[in-house]
Amino acid sequence: MISVIVPIYNTSEYLEQCIGSILNQTYRNLEVILVDDGSSYLCGKACDEYAVTDCRVKVIHKENGGLVSARKAGLEAATGEFVGYVDSDDWIEPDYYEKMVLAQEKTGAEMVLAGHLHDIGEDSRKVKDNFPTGVYTRELLLPTLLYSGRFFEYGIQPHMVTKLFKREILRKTQMCVDDRIVIGEDAAVVYPSVLEAEKIVVLDVCAYHYVQHPNSMTKKEREDKEDIYGLLFEHLEKAFKNKNVWEILESQLQQYKKYLLFMNQIALFDEDILVPYGGIRPGSRVIIYGAGVLGQKMYRYLVQKREIDIVLWVDKKYKSYQETGFEVFAPDEIGVAVDYDFILIANTVQSIAESIRKYLVHMGIDNRKILWFSEEFRKA
Repeated sequence: MISVIVPIYNTSEYLEQCIGSILNQTYRNLEVILVDDGSSYLCGKACDEYAVTDCRVKVIHKENGGLVSARKAGLEAATGEFVGYVDSDDWIEPDYYEKMVLAQEKTGAEMVLAGHLHDIGEDSRKVKDNFPTGVYTRELLLPTLLYSGRFFEYGIQPHMVTKLFKREILRKTQMCVDDRIVIGEDAAVVYPSVLEAEKIVVLDVCAYHYVQHPNSMTKKEREDKEDIYGLLFEHLEKAFKNKNVWEILESQLQQYKKYLLFMNQIALFDEDILVPYGGIRPGSRVIIYGAGVLGQKMYRYLVQKREIDIVLWVDKKYKSYQETGFEVFAPDEIGVAVDYDFILIANTVQSIAESIRKYLVHMGIDNRKILWFSEEFRKA
């Protein structure tokens, strides 16, 4: 049996698609644990209705305690040999768990790792691990577990929803995560779980749809200071030291820290303006290329900073962003921009940033005007 845990907090408009996609799996030997984490009446009522119509559904109603708390509650109730997670505003394709289970049965792996589809409007992008399909021991994964060596690309993606875990491993890793960890909750479980597994299988499967909904497009900048991340970093450091792999993973954790801090608190690095980009002098006119998580954070940060003039914001998926109210335009608009000093590539993945740079240079744009994370920042 597979236990599928769905933490739920006020996502009633997405529950039908999410829960329906789980109950309609071609692999039928599932128990579906809906954890109502202090949601509104509508969410709780919907969960109870699913339990009435399908005997595989269990419902837990609890006071709001956050994602980590909800996942723990679901795990306590789980009886399956393996456990998977689905976020309540996402959905999975019909054969998702069948493929995962077949791979587990064939290999005897204690963790099954898949990719996902990042959906923005009608656009869907595949996101996979930086390891070829195959069976691995944890020792084979360690050298590039958190960090592939290219900024910033994970070795193993930290997302819990794209994994199938042996339940006994999660009892060691999930249950010891501090409920107060609110950033990096997935990483706090995934990487310690890899260290507990003897055998891990990586699949070339992308059947989980991570959906960027209109009301989740705006990514809020946390106002907390740097110490809000201390709980996560201390948790991972302790886990790595307990397994005697600190020497291998210390430098990778440093890169992960840098990435996570920049993504969630841009101003933390700045003595001036956008130091990770080499520093932008006040009064500059810039174009932001990219409207995803980083692009939205960068736009908001520069607007608040009021020392840089944003003359244009572009993304190839501009139509999806326009539908949510963002003034994002097609990259072709760069050619008619009146005047600008720099184009800032708002993407953290080096391979994608390099492809954007090539695209811009092909458009005839001066390479010196195209900025991404400086070599000093990436290698520090």
